[in-house]
Amino acid sequence: MFSCASLALLAGCAKEPPVEAAQSADLPEVPPVEMEIGDFKFRMSDPTAGTTTKFNFTLYGLVPGDQVTDAQAAMDEREQRLRDRVLRTAREASPVELEDPDLTMFRKRMLLEVNRELGEMYFQELFLDRYWVKTR
Repeated sequence: MFSCASLALLAGCAKEPPVEAAQSADLPEVPPVEMEIGDFKFRMSDPTAGTTTKFNFTLYGLVPGDQVTDAQAAMDEREQRLRDRVLRTAREASPVELEDPDLTMFRKRMLLEVNRELGEMYFQELFLDRYWVKTR
């Protein structure tokens, strides 16, 4: 009987929860904040079909509330490189990705590239607003 109780104590069954876990449970969770990344316009040409397609969109993302200041600083520091990366990623997208009504794959790839450019996983999810496509 004594050995069972000793084993339970050694295994940690009688321990109190760690201090960090108790403290994190007391802190209110900060909701994510929507941040604008920018307005983007680009063209894609298809010489075989003789068409030019214009794309316009505004890119937004959700950032954890406690990382807003860091995310904004990273975006300000890398503003032009971030714009270039977004436009390059958009131009590399396939027509199938760009024609998807939810833009699911496009947004996933864009999320990966934006976070990669910023050097941290600041954005949890990206959204496009005022997205339109015009082909001539």
